[in-house]
Amino acid sequence: MAFYNRMMSIDRRIIFLSVALAVAIPLLKPLGFPVQVSEEVRSFHRELEPLQEGDIILLTFDYEGDVMAELNPMSEAVLSHVFPKGVRVVALTTYAGGTGIAEWLLNEAAERYGKTYGEDYVFLGYNPDWSGTILRLGESFKATYPTDQYATPTPEIPLMEEVETYDDVEMIVSIAGSALSEYWAIWAGGRYGVKVISGNTAIQAILIYPYYQAGQISGFLGGLKGAAEYEKLIGRPGMGIRGMDAQSIAHALMLVFILVGNVGYFFVRRAQAREKRKG
Repeated sequence: MAFYNRMMSIDRRIIFLSVALAVAIPLLKPLGFPVQVSEEVRSFHRELEPLQEGDIILLTFDYEGDVMAELNPMSEAVLSHVFPKGVRVVALTTYAGGTGIAEWLLNEAAERYGKTYGEDYVFLGYNPDWSGTILRLGESFKATYPTDQYATPTPEIPLMEEVETYDDVEMIVSIAGSALSEYWAIWAGGRYGVKVISGNTAIQAILIYPYYQAGQISGFLGGLKGAAEYEKLIGRPGMGIRGMDAQSIAHALMLVFILVGNVGYFFVRRAQAREKRKG
Protein backbone atom coordinates (compact mmCIF):
# COMPACT_ATOMS: atom_id res chain seq x y z
CA MET A 1 0.00 0.00 0.00
CA ALA A 2 2.80 2.42 0.86
CA PHE A 3 4.29 1.93 -2.61
CA TYR A 4 0.98 2.65 -4.37
CA ASN A 5 0.38 5.69 -2.15
CA ARG A 6 3.75 7.06 -3.26
CA MET A 7 2.70 6.51 -6.87
CA MET A 8 -0.34 8.70 -6.22
CA SER A 9 1.62 11.49 -4.55
CA ILE A 10 4.91 11.93 -6.37
CA ASP A 11 6.84 14.86 -4.94
CA ARG A 12 6.15 17.90 -7.14
CA ARG A 13 9.85 18.74 -7.09
CA ILE A 14 10.54 15.47 -8.87
CA ILE A 15 7.89 16.32 -11.47
CA PHE A 16 9.22 19.86 -12.03
CA LEU A 17 12.83 18.66 -12.29
CA SER A 18 11.86 15.87 -14.70
CA VAL A 19 9.94 18.24 -16.96
CA ALA A 20 12.80 20.77 -16.87
CA LEU A 21 15.28 18.09 -17.99
CA ALA A 22 12.84 16.78 -20.60
CA VAL A 23 12.66 20.25 -22.13
CA ALA A 24 16.29 21.30 -21.70
CA ILE A 25 18.04 18.22 -23.05
CA PRO A 26 16.37 18.20 -26.52
CA LEU A 27 16.90 21.96 -26.81
CA LEU A 28 20.62 21.48 -26.19
CA LYS A 29 20.93 18.30 -28.25
CA PRO A 30 18.14 17.50 -30.75
CA LEU A 31 16.93 13.92 -30.60
CA GLY A 32 16.01 13.72 -34.27
CA PHE A 33 12.42 12.59 -34.02
CA PRO A 34 10.77 12.03 -37.43
CA VAL A 35 9.11 15.12 -38.93
CA GLN A 36 6.24 14.57 -41.36
CA VAL A 37 5.88 17.54 -43.71
CA SER A 38 2.35 18.79 -44.41
CA GLU A 39 1.14 20.03 -47.78
CA GLU A 40 0.69 23.63 -46.64
CA VAL A 41 4.33 23.73 -45.53
CA ARG A 42 5.43 22.20 -48.83
CA SER A 43 3.46 24.93 -50.60
CA PHE A 44 5.20 27.60 -48.51
CA HIS A 45 8.58 26.11 -49.44
CA ARG A 46 7.63 25.80 -53.13
CA GLU A 47 6.96 29.52 -53.34
CA LEU A 48 10.34 30.52 -51.91
CA GLU A 49 12.53 27.84 -53.45
CA PRO A 50 12.48 29.14 -57.07
CA LEU A 51 13.57 32.67 -56.06
CA GLN A 52 16.84 33.74 -57.63
CA GLU A 53 19.65 36.13 -56.84
CA GLY A 54 18.43 39.71 -56.99
CA ASP A 55 14.78 38.93 -56.32
CA ILE A 56 13.10 40.95 -53.56
CA ILE A 57 10.58 39.84 -50.95
CA LEU A 58 8.64 41.82 -48.35
CA LEU A 59 9.02 40.19 -44.93
CA THR A 60 6.71 41.37 -42.15
CA PHE A 61 7.44 40.75 -38.46
CA ASP A 62 3.90 41.22 -37.18
CA TYR A 63 4.32 39.84 -33.68
CA GLU A 64 5.76 40.60 -30.27
CA GLY A 65 7.56 38.79 -27.48
CA ASP A 66 4.61 36.71 -26.30
CA VAL A 67 4.78 34.45 -29.38
CA MET A 68 8.52 34.55 -30.11
CA ALA A 69 8.90 30.87 -29.24
CA GLU A 70 6.57 29.89 -32.08
CA LEU A 71 7.34 32.53 -34.69
CA ASN A 72 11.04 33.33 -34.33
CA PRO A 73 12.01 29.90 -35.72
CA MET A 74 9.91 30.68 -38.81
CA SER A 75 11.52 34.08 -39.35
CA GLU A 76 14.99 32.63 -38.85
CA ALA A 77 14.27 29.81 -41.29
CA VAL A 78 12.97 32.20 -43.97
CA LEU A 79 16.12 34.33 -43.71
CA SER A 80 18.29 31.20 -43.73
CA HIS A 81 16.50 30.08 -46.89
CA VAL A 82 16.58 33.29 -48.92
CA PHE A 83 19.82 35.01 -47.90
CA PRO A 84 22.13 32.24 -49.23
CA LYS A 85 20.25 32.41 -52.55
CA GLY A 86 21.00 36.12 -52.92
CA VAL A 87 17.36 37.11 -52.43
CA ARG A 88 17.00 40.62 -50.99
CA VAL A 89 14.66 41.45 -48.13
CA VAL A 90 12.56 44.52 -47.37
CA ALA A 91 11.33 44.10 -43.79
CA LEU A 92 8.83 45.97 -41.63
CA THR A 93 6.58 45.54 -38.62
CA THR A 94 3.17 46.85 -37.64
CA TYR A 95 3.74 45.91 -33.98
CA ALA A 96 5.64 48.22 -31.64
CA GLY A 97 7.22 45.21 -29.92
CA GLY A 98 8.21 43.72 -33.26
CA THR A 99 10.91 46.32 -33.83
CA GLY A 100 13.51 44.79 -31.55
CA ILE A 101 12.70 41.27 -32.73
CA ALA A 102 13.10 42.22 -36.39
CA GLU A 103 16.38 44.06 -35.79
CA TRP A 104 17.81 41.17 -33.82
CA LEU A 105 16.91 38.47 -36.37
CA LEU A 106 17.83 40.52 -39.43
CA ASN A 107 21.20 41.61 -38.09
CA GLU A 108 22.05 38.13 -36.85
CA ALA A 109 21.22 36.56 -40.23
CA ALA A 110 23.00 39.33 -42.13
CA GLU A 111 26.17 38.77 -40.12
CA ARG A 112 25.95 35.01 -40.62
CA TYR A 113 25.55 35.28 -44.40
CA GLY A 114 27.65 38.39 -45.02
CA LYS A 115 24.82 40.68 -46.11
CA THR A 116 25.08 44.46 -46.34
CA TYR A 117 22.40 46.75 -44.96
CA GLY A 118 20.82 48.96 -47.61
CA GLU A 119 21.89 46.70 -50.45
CA ASP A 120 20.85 43.19 -49.46
CA TYR A 121 18.23 44.06 -46.87
CA VAL A 122 16.50 47.02 -45.29
CA PHE A 123 14.34 47.44 -42.22
CA LEU A 124 11.68 50.10 -42.72
CA GLY A 125 10.65 49.94 -39.06
CA TYR A 126 7.35 50.26 -37.24
CA ASN A 127 4.20 51.87 -38.57
CA PRO A 128 1.19 51.82 -36.20
CA ASP A 129 -1.47 52.25 -38.88
CA TRP A 130 -1.44 48.66 -40.07
CA SER A 131 -4.49 48.91 -42.34
CA GLY A 132 -3.29 52.13 -43.95
CA THR A 133 0.21 50.69 -44.28
CA ILE A 134 -0.96 47.62 -46.17
CA LEU A 135 -3.00 49.71 -48.60
CA ARG A 136 -0.53 52.57 -49.05
CA LEU A 137 2.36 50.26 -49.85
CA GLY A 138 0.44 49.33 -52.99
CA GLU A 139 0.73 52.96 -54.09
CA SER A 140 4.22 53.82 -52.84
CA PHE A 141 6.67 52.25 -50.41
CA LYS A 142 8.63 55.48 -50.14
CA ALA A 143 5.57 57.61 -49.38
CA THR A 144 4.45 55.13 -46.73
CA TYR A 145 7.94 54.99 -45.20
CA PRO A 146 9.75 58.28 -45.94
CA THR A 147 12.63 57.01 -43.78
CA ASP A 148 13.78 53.61 -42.57
CA GLN A 149 14.12 52.52 -38.94
CA TYR A 150 17.38 54.49 -38.66
CA ALA A 151 16.05 57.78 -40.07
CA THR A 152 17.74 57.34 -43.45
CA PRO A 153 15.51 58.70 -46.24
CA THR A 154 14.28 55.70 -48.18
CA PRO A 155 15.00 57.27 -51.60
CA GLU A 156 18.68 57.29 -50.57
CA ILE A 157 18.79 53.56 -49.79
CA PRO A 158 20.11 51.59 -52.81
CA LEU A 159 17.70 48.67 -52.36
CA MET A 160 14.70 50.98 -52.09
CA GLU A 161 15.57 52.60 -55.42
CA GLU A 162 14.22 49.38 -56.96
CA VAL A 163 11.08 49.15 -54.84
CA GLU A 164 8.16 51.47 -55.40
CA THR A 165 5.03 49.30 -55.15
CA TYR A 166 4.04 45.66 -54.65
CA ASP A 167 4.82 45.12 -58.33
CA ASP A 168 8.51 45.30 -57.41
CA VAL A 169 8.48 42.44 -54.88
CA GLU A 170 8.08 38.77 -55.66
CA MET A 171 5.82 38.10 -52.68
CA ILE A 172 4.86 39.04 -49.15
CA VAL A 173 5.99 36.72 -46.36
CA SER A 174 3.79 37.54 -43.37
CA ILE A 175 4.96 36.15 -40.03
CA ALA A 176 2.12 37.09 -37.71
CA GLY A 177 0.78 36.38 -34.25
CA SER A 178 -2.68 37.70 -35.10
CA ALA A 179 -5.06 38.12 -38.02
CA LEU A 180 -2.57 40.34 -39.89
CA SER A 181 -1.79 37.59 -42.42
CA GLU A 182 -5.44 37.53 -43.38
CA TYR A 183 -5.43 41.28 -44.01
CA TRP A 184 -2.24 41.09 -46.07
CA ALA A 185 -4.02 38.44 -48.17
CA ILE A 186 -7.26 40.43 -48.47
CA TRP A 187 -5.92 43.95 -49.03
CA ALA A 188 -2.49 43.46 -50.56
CA GLY A 189 -3.19 40.19 -52.34
CA GLY A 190 -6.81 40.87 -53.25
CA ARG A 191 -6.45 44.47 -54.35
CA TYR A 192 -2.92 44.53 -55.78
CA GLY A 193 -2.46 40.92 -56.85
CA VAL A 194 0.73 40.28 -54.91
CA LYS A 195 1.36 36.71 -53.73
CA VAL A 196 1.14 36.12 -49.97
CA ILE A 197 2.54 33.29 -47.85
CA SER A 198 2.43 33.28 -44.07
CA GLY A 199 3.70 31.87 -40.81
CA ASN A 200 1.23 31.83 -37.92
CA THR A 201 0.79 30.66 -34.37
CA ALA A 202 -0.84 27.26 -33.94
CA ILE A 203 -4.04 28.78 -32.61
CA GLN A 204 -4.22 31.16 -35.58
CA ALA A 205 -3.41 28.51 -38.18
CA ILE A 206 -6.93 27.07 -38.23
CA LEU A 207 -8.23 30.46 -39.41
CA ILE A 208 -5.68 30.53 -42.24
CA TYR A 209 -6.86 27.29 -43.86
CA PRO A 210 -9.83 28.90 -45.70
CA TYR A 211 -7.47 31.47 -47.26
CA TYR A 212 -5.03 28.72 -48.20
CA GLN A 213 -7.76 26.55 -49.70
CA ALA A 214 -9.08 29.53 -51.66
CA GLY A 215 -5.60 30.33 -52.98
CA GLN A 216 -5.44 33.74 -51.29
CA ILE A 217 -2.51 32.52 -49.18
CA SER A 218 -0.25 30.28 -51.24
CA GLY A 219 1.31 28.38 -48.34
CA PHE A 220 1.67 28.72 -44.59
CA LEU A 221 3.49 27.45 -41.52
CA GLY A 222 1.31 26.58 -38.53
CA GLY A 223 2.93 26.92 -35.12
CA LEU A 224 6.19 25.37 -33.98
CA LYS A 225 5.34 22.19 -35.88
CA GLY A 226 5.18 24.14 -39.14
CA ALA A 227 8.53 25.77 -38.39
CA ALA A 228 10.09 22.34 -37.76
CA GLU A 229 8.68 20.98 -41.03
CA TYR A 230 10.05 23.95 -42.96
CA GLU A 231 13.47 23.58 -41.33
CA LYS A 232 13.51 19.96 -42.50
CA LEU A 233 12.70 20.98 -46.08
CA ILE A 234 15.48 23.57 -46.26
CA GLY A 235 17.93 21.25 -44.52
CA ARG A 236 18.74 23.67 -41.69
CA PRO A 237 17.59 22.25 -38.34
CA GLY A 238 16.96 25.03 -35.84
CA MET A 239 14.81 25.93 -32.87
CA GLY A 240 11.70 24.59 -34.58
CA ILE A 241 12.99 21.02 -34.63
CA ARG A 242 14.61 21.38 -31.20
CA GLY A 243 11.38 22.81 -29.79
CA MET A 244 9.26 19.99 -31.21
CA ASP A 245 11.64 17.40 -29.74
CA ALA A 246 11.38 19.09 -26.34
CA GLN A 247 7.60 19.40 -26.61
CA SER A 248 7.22 15.73 -27.56
CA ILE A 249 9.37 14.50 -24.66
CA ALA A 250 7.60 16.77 -22.16
CA HIS A 251 4.16 15.60 -23.32
CA ALA A 252 5.22 11.96 -23.14
CA LEU A 253 6.62 12.48 -19.64
CA MET A 254 3.38 14.04 -18.43
CA LEU A 255 1.45 11.06 -19.79
CA VAL A 256 3.77 8.77 -17.84
CA PHE A 257 3.14 10.70 -14.62
CA ILE A 258 -0.62 10.59 -15.24
CA LEU A 259 -0.46 6.86 -15.90
CA VAL A 260 1.62 6.19 -12.76
CA GLY A 261 -0.80 8.22 -10.63
CA ASN A 262 -3.82 6.42 -11.98
CA VAL A 263 -2.25 2.98 -11.51
CA GLY A 264 -1.50 3.87 -7.91
CA TYR A 265 -5.04 5.14 -7.43
CA PHE A 266 -6.50 1.93 -8.90
CA PHE A 267 -4.57 -0.36 -6.54
CA VAL A 268 -5.21 1.82 -3.48
CA ARG A 269 -8.94 1.88 -4.16
CA ARG A 270 -8.98 -1.87 -4.72
CA ALA A 271 -7.17 -2.46 -1.43
CA GLN A 272 -9.56 -0.11 0.38
CA ALA A 273 -12.55 -1.94 -1.08
CA ARG A 274 -11.07 -5.29 0.04
CA GLU A 275 -10.57 -3.98 3.60
CA LYS A 276 -14.12 -2.63 3.65
CA ARG A 277 -15.52 -6.02 2.69
CA LYS A 278 -13.52 -7.71 5.43
CA GLY A 279 -14.78 -5.21 8.00
